[in-house]
Amino acid sequence: MNSEPLPRSSREAQKDMIHVVGMYKCGTSWLLHMLAAHPQAVAWREFDAIRAVYELRRPSLTRPLAALDYVYPRPTSTAWMQRQETSLPRAPRDIFREMFLGHGWIPLMGLEKQAQASGLDPQDLENLLDELLVLGNYRLRPQSALAIDPSDVNKALGVQSFRRGDLLELMHAVRDSQQIGDIPALFFDGLRSQLLPGTRVVTKAADQLMQLKTLKRASPEGRAIAIVRDGRDAAISARHFEALMREREAPWLTHSGGFVRRLLGWSIRAAKLAEHAKRGDVTIIRYEDLHEDYSKICRALFLELGLDANDKAIDQTRAATDFATVTQGRARGESAEHHIRKGITGEWQEALSKSEAGLAWQLAGKSLAAFGYTQSGVVEPSTLVLSDSSNSG
Repeated sequence: MNSEPLPRSSREAQKDMIHVVGMYKCGTSWLLHMLAAHPQAVAWREFDAIRAVYELRRPSLTRPLAALDYVYPRPTSTAWMQRQETSLPRAPRDIFREMFLGHGWIPLMGLEKQAQASGLDPQDLENLLDELLVLGNYRLRPQSALAIDPSDVNKALGVQSFRRGDLLELMHAVRDSQQIGDIPALFFDGLRSQLLPGTRVVTKAADQLMQLKTLKRASPEGRAIAIVRDGRDAAISARHFEALMREREAPWLTHSGGFVRRLLGWSIRAAKLAEHAKRGDVTIIRYEDLHEDYSKICRALFLELGLDANDKAIDQTRAATDFATVTQGRARGESAEHHIRKGITGEWQEALSKSEAGLAWQLAGKSLAAFGYTQSGVVEPSTLVLSDSSNSG
């Protein structure tokens, strides 16, 4: 693993990066689209460049302890944090496949198309790219296209927003890189190359929290932000999302499991997020706070990130991320077969029986309480999350 510090010029460039690192099914898409609509920022659709390069892998001797961590994370010890963060670099051919061949930056829906992409030969990148674009029905911008002005876009962009020559250059750089540790930064540079200089660049990976230490090496001057939601609601939302993604044969992995497994997954990530917050590694907002007072939390976050926080900017992001807008007219609480489901809080209070709610608190109560969630469902203040008072004075 390449752990050498980046050159000063690269570190300075990374100051424009904002990374949405989690948490899974807690409103990361809402947060991404909120930043995408800001006139000083351009957001790119979800892709975990860190996980494409590094695989979470634990030595066999630590696996029993790592499993125990899910039931009993210990915030006072750093050993469990290190166990959960253990990652090793993938083989170069696997990195290229994870980044480009149907699973990563050029995603393809459907198992048959994904299989075709995996069999393409990376030696002839011109031909490979042409075949990928046909499989995904993608059209790139011509090389003569101007740099993207953040004030002209209000939604997250994807591979279609790349100029063809720049995408080929990125693919060459990744394929031929002699330093695996440089690859995430190469990807971030590729995103930056499509934009006007000075634009804030936003990336999202809903479960990147588990590799935050590795992200910090790749983007040492970037800002990491996360949104947290009551884990009981997040576990319910995850069940619906994972079923939908399996039905659509999405190219990203979706786990199947019961409510308890999903809640334990949320709990260990919440405990890890709390520890990173105490260290100053990440800025956190709470899903429920954003629901209750969008303008207040939005303004606090923009100020924290050094973005304009005037009423015009906030109103612009509100209009672009309104629930009815992003779901083609649905009202909050109205369910549908869509990756954005109901847009409500406290659903767990009706969905869980009394005994299930009691078990949920027994399993995840400490992690819930760290962020102000109570057994009764009342949301209390938490020093770990951003509020309007964080920027006063």
